[in-house]
Amino acid sequence: MFLKRCVQGILGLIFLIHGVPAPVPRCSPFIIINKVVEWQNWSSDMNPYFPVPPCEYGGPLQAILAGDLNAVFLLDEPELIPRHNIYEFLWFLRTGYNRLMRMLKKKEPFEYDFNILREGYDHHSERARTTQFGQGTYRRPEVLDDRNIFNNVAGEAVKQWWIEGGKKVGNNFNAEGLLLLPEDKPKHEH
Repeated sequence: MFLKRCVQGILGLIFLIHGVPAPVPRCSPFIIINKVVEWQNWSSDMNPYFPVPPCEYGGPLQAILAGDLNAVFLLDEPELIPRHNIYEFLWFLRTGYNRLMRMLKKKEPFEYDFNILREGYDHHSERARTTQFGQGTYRRPEVLDDRNIFNNVAGEAVKQWWIEGGKKVGNNFNAEGLLLLPEDKPKHEH
């Protein structure tokens, strides 16, 4: 009963946070926004920037002192904010809502890792995480960074949603198969 209440509360928090542009930069003081999305398999693939890399400076103040404002402030690249929001909205239409319904009906497992939720500016693992928790897909920031790739991926997602509707069976929302370049897989993935 306690776990069910925790999951309901966290899912409610996710819906409240969903209106906030996410992910926030790796050294942002609002890093908890990223962790709430990354720690479980319902939403870990909602944005190709997830999982956000660890903050190499240790925190926001250290990043600012080092002169890396991009690592702290979301508005350092304002042109990306609409792409993040559109991508996440398409994820919800195509994958998120149906995945949530399957999880609530116990047709798909809800997996979580509290270590991710508690890790702060560093990753709890020996190496930085590069796969989206519970999905096995790799982070692909180039999907949002490159306007042409974004337009192609978003256009294909809209087309598939229009033709097929939301995904009825469990699978990932990503650009795999649409991108010509392979993802950057680390040499020593754990």
